Amino acid sequence: MGSETGIRWCVLTIGHLSRNPFWGEDDDVPRRPPLCTSALVRAGDAVVLVDPPLPPGEMPALLDRRAGLRTGDVTHVFLTHFHREHRAGIEAFPGALWQMSDAEWVYRDRRLAADAPERDLLRRIQTVRAEGSENWPLLHTVHLPGHTPGLSGLLFDDKDGWRVVIASDAVVTRDFFDVTEGCSTSDDRDQARATIERLHGLADIILPGHDNVFWNRHARVK
Repeated sequence: MGSETGIRWCVLTIGHLSRNPFWGEDDDVPRRPPLCTSALVRAGDAVVLVDPPLPPGEMPALLDRRAGLRTGDVTHVFLTHFHREHRAGIEAFPGALWQMSDAEWVYRDRRLAADAPERDLLRRIQTVRAEGSENWPLLHTVHLPGHTPGLSGLLFDDKDGWRVVIASDAVVTRDFFDVTEGCSTSDDRDQARATIERLHGLADIILPGHDNVFWNRHARVK
């Protein structure tokens, strides 16, 4: 994952959509189980896993393959939002702090039925500010609403000096970014577009929610 100084990060999984309209697939007919793009970020003593993508039993092997780590090495699990495929493996990390933005927590708390099984999980998650810098050294949460009202990503400068944003489903895939459009399941399509427009000037490197990492063509590359 790079040198021993500065923020180091790696992609754990390259995700995909259950159906992709840019491939000519019907947006109303799922074709495959979705998989989210996940990342691991090291900032000081913090080892932050963003959006654990696989079932708990599969997370140890994924961490070993991609980072040479054990589940107990992860200090924080950050959920960009509460959609199921973005929290699939969270229970593999009982010793880590589970975190999510306060805006997304409130949104989910209002929507969940009183007896929903997800409510117990939600209650175990610690909230952080939807946008701020007090949570970890050199890591900033950034509020990226539209797909959900409370979705938050992570913004940081990596060890090579590039500004990176882990955008999750604020940018579903590069194709959606290029046309400045949210997906059909976005809670607010207009807000999703406004968020992508903000991202045009926010970072050099974008890590989307269901695609590979890519350079932001709107940014001024060094």
